[in-house]
Amino acid sequence: MRRIIAPLRAEVRLAAQPAAVLSVLLAVAAAVRAVFSYLDGVQHGPNGLDASITALATPTGALQAAAWHHSSLLGLVFVALLCGVVLAEGLESGTWPLVRLYQGRVWLLVVRKIVVVLFFAVVSMAVTAVALWAAFRTSHSIQPPGGSQPADMATAVPGWGEALETCAKALLVLSFFATLTASGAAVARAVIAAAVLGAGPLLVTLPLVTTEFRVWVPHYWIAAWMELPDGAQWSLYWWSSTPGAPNTSTALVVLSTLAGSLLLVTWLSLRTERSLSPRT
Repeated sequence: MRRIIAPLRAEVRLAAQPAAVLSVLLAVAAAVRAVFSYLDGVQHGPNGLDASITALATPTGALQAAAWHHSSLLGLVFVALLCGVVLAEGLESGTWPLVRLYQGRVWLLVVRKIVVVLFFAVVSMAVTAVALWAAFRTSHSIQPPGGSQPADMATAVPGWGEALETCAKALLVLSFFATLTASGAAVARAVIAAAVLGAGPLLVTLPLVTTEFRVWVPHYWIAAWMELPDGAQWSLYWWSSTPGAPNTSTALVVLSTLAGSLLLVTWLSLRTERSLSPRT
């Protein structure tokens, strides 16, 4: 047991500081976005407040919104930067061969690092949920909406089961983000390059989700899997919903296949002798 816990503890120490900084930045960005969305809705009267915004008044609504954030643009940036630090730092600095002396199973090293990234992503999700809830309550107390509340406000609030299910589904999306960055790290062997390769392809192709080519990009399947609401796209979270979304079981297969393929690419790249050579 000690041989399992000690390496994980070392990985957590390596990732703790950048994860803390990224978690705070992500929570602030999400909270500021929620405040602006709330204030914009208040200016249009009670019916101007989208149900996804009013649901932030409850812990479950804020938790679900945090899961949406982590399965969209903010989560992509968080995982790309953190996974780049956790995995590519050893390749760039030349310490990867030393690690291989103590653990020759490359797949175990990669999985362990991805697990650490996902652990901090879950922590970040909780921090973001608290920030969203606090931001909404503060905004509501300073500038409450006039008139009666929207009729669908009560029905829009998710239960704990629904909120936790959304968080669990977000883990698959975060795993896909992590494997994408891990494969970039294995190829580039540099922290910045790994982060760019992890986030860049999805950032560049993001506009395609609004075109007829959307079925060929992961964004479409992510939105379908997460069941992102139409009313909150580009306001509460930075991503597009999917018109005529396919069955979520299909999205599960697509995302799982993509993540598994990228993990295989990472393993094949890191088990070669090239990964043991100093980066030039």
